[in-house]
Amino acid sequence: MGATSIKELTSIQLLLIIGALVVLGMLVLAVMADRPARRRPKPEQLRAAARAIAAHAAAVQAEAGRAIAVAAEARVAVAVAERSRNEAWAAQEAAERAYQAAMSAALAGRQELLELAAAQEAEGPPEGAGAGTDGDRERAVSRAALAAYRRGDISVHELREVWRRTGEGDPLQAERERTADRCRMQLSAARRVHDRTAATLRRAEQAARAAEIAAQALKDEARAWAAEAHEALLTSEHYSRRRRR
Repeated sequence: MGATSIKELTSIQLLLIIGALVVLGMLVLAVMADRPARRRPKPEQLRAAARAIAAHAAAVQAEAGRAIAVAAEARVAVAVAERSRNEAWAAQEAAERAYQAAMSAALAGRQELLELAAAQEAEGPPEGAGAGTDGDRERAVSRAALAAYRRGDISVHELREVWRRTGEGDPLQAERERTADRCRMQLSAARRVHDRTAATLRRAEQAARAAEIAAQALKDEARAWAAEAHEALLTSEHYSRRRRR
């Protein structure tokens, strides 16, 4: 074999050696790139963690279910309180109308009595009446009370009391006044009932809103934990397949 042939053979071998080294280097790089940066977790541990997360998610979901039931009961309480408030409002309006009607009748009666007293005052004492009789004194007291009422010194209730004591009260007007007083007390009672039912409704609405917020928070938390459990299960299955390969 000549020198030229030896040189050609040497060049071919050198190229083959270089090519083999390049291929080997590429294989080494591929293996190094495929190697994880840290130690792979065990699939058994991942499955155990997935089961624990799923159990916690189920517990939160159960708690969310109870919170939803509480919120539903709170909304029922709101409906009941609202119905009671509406009934109390209707009763208050009815009492208001009754009181207005009774007061209108009483005021009209008072005006009639005032006009009658004014007419009697203008007519003067009846003829033949004794100057010092009890009737004269009572009429004088009534006229003085009427004058004081007109000046604003006494109230209409005080004027009524004077007329009652002097025997000049009107039985029909007295009944009107009693009816007005009774209707006023009924109106006050109806207003107190309405105020209580309105306060109960406000508390029920606040409780319902708080229960609904708590239920929604638990639902969101349960959903998040369920997603974590599903992700952990997928990760465990992924590493299990890689281990088998």
